[in-house]
Amino acid sequence: MNVEGVITVDVRDMLALDQNVFDSMSKEIGEVSDVDYETGWFTIAAGTLYERQYFVPMTTVKYIDPNELFLSADEKEVQRDYSTPPSRTTSVEGEGPATTATTWQQSGYGDASVVVHQARLDDFRNMIDVGFRVCTADMVYLGKVREYDSATGLMVLDKGRSSKHDIVVPITMVDRVEAETHEIVLIASKRDVERITPVSLVRTAAKLASEN
Repeated sequence: MNVEGVITVDVRDMLALDQNVFDSMSKEIGEVSDVDYETGWFTIAAGTLYERQYFVPMTTVKYIDPNELFLSADEKEVQRDYSTPPSRTTSVEGEGPATTATTWQQSGYGDASVVVHQARLDDFRNMIDVGFRVCTADMVYLGKVREYDSATGLMVLDKGRSSKHDIVVPITMVDRVEAETHEIVLIASKRDVERITPVSLVRTAAKLASEN
């Protein structure tokens, strides 16, 4: 579409891996390393050795062509607002074997929320065991499962590198369980795990326990 001499394009049609990314001041900050078209978010690999990652919604793209794109935010704003994956929240519905955890996050296309994961908790309940390694969605190692209560769905982890204290994680945050490698990957990021409060853990455990 051409409005007042400006040609607009659908970012989804142009966004691609390895595109150079510039901020609003035309400073190069990295390149596109991953694109999630369903949620509307893409990842920027930044730094000399691409050791940093930024998680950016498509609504921040101001200009794009096949080789490069420009953001509406400057580098400091990108570092401040997009250094961690978008926050996710999980709700539990149903009873007994039909209990289902649904995880949401803000859409990168606007203000609406989008479902990013849905799983029946019974699919995981009997797969988890003591000694399994637990990582977040952004691949931060949290620790090994020291205690696990299948009725409440709570896992107590030994402290890992990211924490000086034991971490309690509810089964509602599990994305997948790799039984062969004894690994659990969460749908939540490290930041989401840090947002868990004792009150929310108690409520989740009580709800799951009452349905078993």
